[in-house]
Amino acid sequence: MKKVGIYIHIPFCRSKCAYCAFNSFFADFDVQKQYVERLIKEIESFEYKDEILADTVYFGGGTPSFLYEGGVSAIIDALKKRFIYSPREVSIECNPESISQAKLSEYKSAGVNRLSIGLQSASNDLLKKAGRIHTLEDFLRSVRLCKENGFDNVNCDIMIGLPGQSVKDVLDALNILFQFSIVKHISMYGLKPEENTPWQNITVDEDLSADMYDAAYDLLLKNGFIRYEISNFSKPRYECIHNIKYWKRQDYIGFGLSAHSLIDNVRYANPDSLSDYFQGKKSSLKLNEQQIKEEYIMLALRMEEGIDLQDYNRQFGEDFLKSYKRPIDKLSKLGVIELSNEKLKIKPRFMGVMNSVIVEFFS
Repeated sequence: MKKVGIYIHIPFCRSKCAYCAFNSFFADFDVQKQYVERLIKEIESFEYKDEILADTVYFGGGTPSFLYEGGVSAIIDALKKRFIYSPREVSIECNPESISQAKLSEYKSAGVNRLSIGLQSASNDLLKKAGRIHTLEDFLRSVRLCKENGFDNVNCDIMIGLPGQSVKDVLDALNILFQFSIVKHISMYGLKPEENTPWQNITVDEDLSADMYDAAYDLLLKNGFIRYEISNFSKPRYECIHNIKYWKRQDYIGFGLSAHSLIDNVRYANPDSLSDYFQGKKSSLKLNEQQIKEEYIMLALRMEEGIDLQDYNRQFGEDFLKSYKRPIDKLSKLGVIELSNEKLKIKPRFMGVMNSVIVEFFS
C-alpha cells in the first residue's frame, strides 16, 4: 500500500488579484459543475499498481470556497470511493468574502478539519490596491464564523513587500491574528512580480521586505509560533502535514487543472488549458538521480530542520558530507550553516538568504 497526499485544484475566483499568476478565473455555476464532473472522472479513472491510502487532502486554487455548495462534498465522496480514505488532515483554502454558514456546515460534514484564509493585509487601502475584494471587517467576520462552526485549526496568509506597505502594516496584521485562538498557523509570502499580471512591472524594495520579514519573525516567535519552513509558521504540532509532503518529496497526487503529482520519482502535470484538461491530456517527466538529489537538497534546506544526513545517505548510497565537502567547508567558514545531530541546516538568522546558500551546493 502506498501512502499519499491528495491535492485538488479548484481554479475559480470571483475576481483576479493584481499579483496573481495562478491559473484561476471566474466561472458560472454550469462551468463549475462541468469541471467537478470531469475532476471526479479523473479521480475514478486513476490507476496505480498498488492500493493507495490518502492520508492528507488539500483543496487549493483559485478560491475553493468560491465553488458552488455541494461541490467539495462530491469530490470527497469520489476520493472515498477510489482510495483508502483515512486523512489526518483535510484543508481547504478560503477567501473571507466567500465563507458562509452553509459552506462551513458542508465542509464540517465532509470531514474538513483545517481552513486556510487569505487575509494578505490588515489595511483596507492595501487590500484594495492589490485587487482583493474583501475588507478587514470581512476577514474578522469570517474567522468568527469559523470558530462558531467548530473549526479550531485555521491558517491565515499574509503578504510582505506590497507597494506602499510598511513594517508597521505587517506587524498590525499579525497582532490581529494573535487575537484568535483558532489561528494556529500563519503563512507569510513575499510579493514577486509575475508576468501577465497588473503588477508585473512593480519594483519590490528587497531591503524593506527583508526588514518586514525579520520584524515579523521576531514577533511570531514571541507569540508562540515556530518557523518550520521559510514562509510557514505554526503553533507546535500544527504544521501543515500536507505541505510537508512537498518539502520532503513524499508522494502526492494532484487532480484538476494545472495540478501536479509526484509518484515513484515521476512528476506528472495536468495541462493549463481547460479544453486540454477536459480531453484528459497529461505530461510526465521521469527524474534522474541528479535531479532527485538536487530537489532533495533544495527542498530540505527550505525547512528549519534542514537535511537529514542519515536519510540522504540511505536514499542515495553516498556520504553527503564527503560528496559536498567543498560547499560545506565554504558555508561553514562563512558561518551560515550548522551541523548537529546528523542534520545540516541553515542557521535561523540566515534563512533570509536561503537561495544564496542553496546555490552553493549546485555550483
